[in-house]
Amino acid sequence: MNLRRLSSPVILTGLMTAALLLVQAALMAAGLEEISGAGEALALSALYALVYGGAMLAYVRLRRPGTGELLFAGVFAAVSMLARTAMLDFRSADYVSFLSLWTDMFREGGFSLLAENVGDYNLLYQYILLIITKAPLHELYMIKWVSVIFDYVLAVAMMLAAGHYAGEKAKTPAFLLVCVMPTVLLDGACWGQCDAVYVSLIILSLYFLETERPMRSAVLLAFSFAFKLQTIFFFPVVLLGLIHRRYKLRHALAFFAAYLLTMVPALLAGRSLADALSVYAAQSMGQYYDRLTYNAPNLYLFFPMLEFSVSREFTWMRYIPGIDGKATNAYLTADLMPTLQHAVLYACVVLTLIVVVYWLIHYREITPDMTLELALLFAVYLPFVMPKIHERYFFLADMLSVLYAVRRKDRRFMPLLVVGASLMCCVPYLTRQHPIDKRWLALMMLAALVTISRDLLERMRENRAALKGGA
Repeated sequence: MNLRRLSSPVILTGLMTAALLLVQAALMAAGLEEISGAGEALALSALYALVYGGAMLAYVRLRRPGTGELLFAGVFAAVSMLARTAMLDFRSADYVSFLSLWTDMFREGGFSLLAENVGDYNLLYQYILLIITKAPLHELYMIKWVSVIFDYVLAVAMMLAAGHYAGEKAKTPAFLLVCVMPTVLLDGACWGQCDAVYVSLIILSLYFLETERPMRSAVLLAFSFAFKLQTIFFFPVVLLGLIHRRYKLRHALAFFAAYLLTMVPALLAGRSLADALSVYAAQSMGQYYDRLTYNAPNLYLFFPMLEFSVSREFTWMRYIPGIDGKATNAYLTADLMPTLQHAVLYACVVLTLIVVVYWLIHYREITPDMTLELALLFAVYLPFVMPKIHERYFFLADMLSVLYAVRRKDRRFMPLLVVGASLMCCVPYLTRQHPIDKRWLALMMLAALVTISRDLLERMRENRAALKGGA
């Protein structure tokens, strides 16, 4: 019976996928620089169409839309895929300076190179880069293909989470919104970054936690952490889950087992376990010593950087007695900045511990149905106060702000603040243009942080009053 009911949507999905395949192949053959013929264009188009088809089949399975809704969603998602493939030739500075060099190293060294640390990504992404070097298509398109896969995994994950928080009617808008969100479009298909990978796994982990499937939640969170260190922004939610016994010891063991499993290929290649476990330590301590923030809309946009004296934001400091206003580096020095970064990091750790200790003391007032609020709070708060944060590190906050807006109609302005600030902070890196003073963007993010903090404290007060009344 289910097969008969799904047969028509599945056929329609197949037809839309085939149409996208042909249109996309023609556009790729005519427009992409690294395509040498119709065969390559068709092969590359098939890979991207396969992602679209898989996402639409998941949409059909999880939403069960009518024909009109499916057609609208299918055309909308197809246009979003065409928008992505139109950006495939863009080479960011990250690709030119890092990703292309790392793929060259894997192309020459092969599997044995996994015994060393190639680049500053964790092992799962190094495996992906190694596999990409074996593909016959251009590496730039393949790197972006991996990111695009998870753009649509993220769309499906957000659809599931939105359905849980706001009902069936929220599924289609959430799915389509993520398909065309500017930060999602730019991060993967344009920039070639993989933030959609770890964030999609976090959103799925959150969904399974909220729907009482903690084992799946723990395993997915382990894979997310194996991709990106920024998964730690979600760890306070794990602590809340442990306190409320939604996570138990066996789930913690599953997390560590899954994380260790991701290291097996590197261990087989000859890498030591200690070295495999220390990737994040080397990543966080061994680079980025010239400023406190890297375009992130956070607290440190109000602090001068190394070359502040040639920046209009800090021209007033040239008039302080004893400072050489004509010097490139009039006050902050290359020796002082790492010290300042470490001092700020220690202050951030202390401040975060105070916040965590506060809600641990009041843990009875933070109920499991406040998990989304707590997740959004820390997804905004931690990158807002931590030093050496990049603009992309608010990607998780972007997604959680959308879910929060879906859940609370009176908070539909939250994505405008969070996603708007994230987007405008990405523009300077990608275009070398500064359309707006970034300090305004930091204030937007601060407004979002104040709003979610106020909402959380208000709910805690309500729960405190209910507990007293029950006593």
